[in-house]
Amino acid sequence: MLIKAIDERKFINFIYDEKPIRKASPHAIYISSAGNKNLDAFQYDGFSKTGNLPSWRNFKLSKIENIEVLSENFEIADGYKSNSPKYGNFIYKI
Repeated sequence: MLIKAIDERKFINFIYDEKPIRKASPHAIYISSAGNKNLDAFQYDGFSKTGNLPSWRNFKLSKIENIEVLSENFEIADGYKSNSPKYGNFIYKI
């Protein structure tokens, strides 16, 4: 579902770490240096511990629930670097 959202550049809504819904544009799924499967997404709306939205966020896939792919398309967010070293072990990315 996430790969399709990235491929089609569709916004997603989801619950993370049992906190309320967030709206984001998913850009990359990858395995971190710590071995976690992560999602890098630009969060536009919804719950945030730090506030300060919109902003880039990193989410562990194991804590993401109830993903809803929206019909609305997104543009690649400023600051996205598909050639970043952290994506050396990527699963899927723009």
